Amino acid sequence: MIRKLCLLFISLVLTVGAVGQKPVRTDALESNLRKHVQYLASDQLEGRKTGEVGATTAAGYVANQFAQFKLKPGIKTAKGRGNFLQAFPYVAGVTVGEGSFLRLIPADATRESKLELGITYTPFANSINGEVANAPLVFAGFGIATPDKRLDDYAGLDVNGKVVLAFNGVPEGNGPRSEFSGVSVQMMANIAKERGARGLVLIAQTDDFKTDPLTKFAYDPGFGETSIPVVIIDRSIAADLLGVKNVKEVNEIEKWLRMKGNAPPYIQIRPSNLPAVTAQLKVELNKKTVDAYNVIGIIEGNDPTLKNDAIVIGAHYDHLGRGGRSSLSPGSSDIHHGADDNASGTAAIIELARQFAKEKKNKRTLIFMAFGGEEEGLLGSKHYVNNPVWPLDKTVAMINLDMVGRLTQDASQIADRATGGMTIVSPGKLSVGGIGTANEWKSLVEKENSMVTIGLGDSIAGPNTSLSVPFFNLQLNEDGFGPSDHSSFYSKQIPVLFFFTGSHLDYHKPSDTFEKINYEGLTKITNYVAAIAKSVDENPTRPTYKVAQSSAMGGRAQFNVSLGTIPAYGETNDGLGIDGVRDGSPAAKAGLKGGDKIIKLAGKDVRNISDYMYALGVMKAGEEYEVVVKRGAETLTLKIVPAPAAARR
Repeated sequence: MIRKLCLLFISLVLTVGAVGQKPVRTDALESNLRKHVQYLASDQLEGRKTGEVGATTAAGYVANQFAQFKLKPGIKTAKGRGNFLQAFPYVAGVTVGEGSFLRLIPADATRESKLELGITYTPFANSINGEVANAPLVFAGFGIATPDKRLDDYAGLDVNGKVVLAFNGVPEGNGPRSEFSGVSVQMMANIAKERGARGLVLIAQTDDFKTDPLTKFAYDPGFGETSIPVVIIDRSIAADLLGVKNVKEVNEIEKWLRMKGNAPPYIQIRPSNLPAVTAQLKVELNKKTVDAYNVIGIIEGNDPTLKNDAIVIGAHYDHLGRGGRSSLSPGSSDIHHGADDNASGTAAIIELARQFAKEKKNKRTLIFMAFGGEEEGLLGSKHYVNNPVWPLDKTVAMINLDMVGRLTQDASQIADRATGGMTIVSPGKLSVGGIGTANEWKSLVEKENSMVTIGLGDSIAGPNTSLSVPFFNLQLNEDGFGPSDHSSFYSKQIPVLFFFTGSHLDYHKPSDTFEKINYEGLTKITNYVAAIAKSVDENPTRPTYKVAQSSAMGGRAQFNVSLGTIPAYGETNDGLGIDGVRDGSPAAKAGLKGGDKIIKLAGKDVRNISDYMYALGVMKAGEEYEVVVKRGAETLTLKIVPAPAAARR
């Protein structure tokens, strides 16, 4: 009987909201959260990719919820009407201009292969516009050269003023553990340009041209344009250019290049024995810009003084659509549902808005915000902090929920003298970031995670032994920067908190579906965040902003050095903006500041994130380099000494 009562008590304890708040009825809240996630992650919304119909429909859904709760619209139209939608520009794609063409002319012009746009060749969607009148074509394997010279496909080649032909891929394949996994088309173009090439022709990865990832013509605003014109050709065309009989022999060439072994004589490729070919090409792409949206709803404060302060509670609603560069299911065009990422967080802020709007007891003004464009580089939150609806100096905190739907719990055994042992389900792990961005955060999140005491009766540990059970196993992180929208607010010196239940095998895959969400856990987190928001709201003293300690991100490092910049990952081709600089980092010591735009680094031009990553890849720790930045109307040349990157795990 004691054991059964204990288990029942534990079960009840772990399903209620946090101490310090009156939780919403668990069954009603959980039902609402399930309804929101199921709709947002449905096939109907097709993955909610920014700029597409599904994302706009999702924004409309959130706006309708805010309207039902009678939140005040955050935006005023030109005619003075209220609107929940804050529009920001987004490059949704590109179209091929009529001037685009490609000709690959062999010395025997009668053998010229006919090239058809979309059938046997296509411009790379992120190619720079440009034209090459007449230039020799030179084959360069995979078109890769590493800074340490361990691999140099350009060794012995003169490509100055020429067009490079290369396989689109990397020697070790595209697996995540490959040392070349970070090599992009933009990086390959930079390598070719640095050696004087005027254009790059890539051989498609698949035998069926139409199924090749690059021929889907998906523009990626996060990586920016290439430095020279780039086109992709069908493998049947590559066979003629490489002087072999068919696609099968092209595949053999690629295989032996990967193996770095001695290929059979008939497929040994040397520049001297390749057919002479002249390239003529022009890439003309037109960008299509559409409106994307943040959704903003406001509950005005009731306190005469504190109502002038605001607390932002936000989550991003967008996801990956049908895949793309960020997908972890390479080549998949299935709907990436994004139930955890981030229908879970969006559902939570909808229900938080419902709860606070019903109570109407908030002293400070509460701003509920669903961001667009997070997956593309925090575009929506960056737009907001540069175009706020509430003064940033009156914004006392930002609370961000991103991927809060997979709370996990572990079972543990506690021995009991009378029963021989009992199973307790331990609290789920909940990560809370930004703890170091305000002096008050650590004590607050721990207080609202109040532990309850459970009597175990006469156990082997002694009579009347008790067990303290917290609501969550908190994993606290100091850093205010991170891969989600709170980073945009922290860069403006606003204290932030970031809630996250961890990554999983379905992350950025079509399999992140609504039935895999832990709705009981999501309910607990929603109530927990409500308690924290109420505590911040009711405290007459605003959180005290401070500079947080940085923390290394987990996973395999892509570079050997670290500068400590927080790059702006949005679409740009006139320099790489910096959202922030980590305190005490090489960038801070060099004098770089948030808002600067890097236009040159280590002697290399920087127009976008791809150029920046390429320059970073050739830098060495402890050596001094020049970095040229635009700061307003000024152009500054600074000196920077990179630090070693965090050890790879």
